Amino acid sequence: MREKRPATFLGLFDIPLKNARFVILPVPFEATTSCQKGTKNGPDSIIFASRYLELYDEQLNTSPYLTGIKTLPPVMPDKNLDTMSSKISKRSAQYFSKNKIVVGLGGEHTITLGLVDACIKTCGKIKVLCFDAHADLRDTYGGTKFSHACVMRRIRELGCNIISIGIRSISREEKSYLDTSEGIKILWAHQMEGDEWNKSLNNILPSGIYYVSFDVDFFDPSVLPETGTPEPGGFYWYETVNFLKTFIQRKDVRIAGFDVVELSPSKKFTASSFIAAKLVYKIIGFISSRNNPD
Repeated sequence: MREKRPATFLGLFDIPLKNARFVILPVPFEATTSCQKGTKNGPDSIIFASRYLELYDEQLNTSPYLTGIKTLPPVMPDKNLDTMSSKISKRSAQYFSKNKIVVGLGGEHTITLGLVDACIKTCGKIKVLCFDAHADLRDTYGGTKFSHACVMRRIRELGCNIISIGIRSISREEKSYLDTSEGIKILWAHQMEGDEWNKSLNNILPSGIYYVSFDVDFFDPSVLPETGTPEPGGFYWYETVNFLKTFIQRKDVRIAGFDVVELSPSKKFTASSFIAAKLVYKIIGFISSRNNPD
C-alpha cells in the first residue's frame, strides 16, 4: 500500500544523493503572509498528497520518478528574515553545486530569494520565470524588505532578469518602479486571454538558464482556492501544464531549479494540495523527458 511507504515525495524509498537528479527541499517558512495563513503547512501537505499520485504519466508515456528523486530534510524556519534567506541559500547551494535540480516546496514566496541566490552563485547568469497573480515588487511591506510582497524586487537586486506572467494585481508603487526599471518584464493576465498566449509567450521568452518560481495563486481560485491571496481571472490546469511542457522542452532552455509556493492547506490532504503535488511531478516529468519530446 502506498500509504505505508516513507513520508517522502511520492512515497519513494530513499536513494543516495549521487543517484538523484532532483532533490525535493521542503521549506515550511511563514512569517509575512498578509491574508490567509497556513503556508507553513504547504510542504508537508504537498508531500503527503504526492503519495497518492500515479507514478506513470500518461501524457509523457513514462514514469518520471525513475530519473531519481530524493526528498531532503526541511530547512527549518528562522525568526530573522534575512538570516532565513541566507540559510535557504546555503543549504540549497550544496545541491546546485552538485548539478542537482533543486525543487523548493513552500512556504511563502519569500523562500524563492534564497533559492535563486544559491542558483546564481552556482549556475552563473540565470533568468527567473515567475508564475504569479501578484507582481511582488514592493520595496517594503509590513515593515520589512523580506516580505512575500517584495520577493521579486529583492531578486531583481541580485541582477537577475525576471519575466513574470499572469499578473493581475499590482500597487501604484510597484507600477512606478516597473515603469522606471530595466530587467523586469510582465505579461499581464488580461493579455493572456484565448488560446494563443502559449505560443506567443514562448516566442518572446529568450534562451538561457532559468529558475522557475510558481506561486499557486497563478491558478484561478476555482482550480486551486487554498492559497494566501487568491485573485480572480487566473489560469486553468491544461493551459498551464501545456505551456510548461512547450517551454521546458525547448532545446535552448535549461531549468536549473524551481519552486512551488503559497499553498495554504486547510488540512493534511486537500484537492489543492493534490493539484500542487501533481504540478511538481509534471514539471519533473517535463524536465526529465526534454530530450525525448513526444
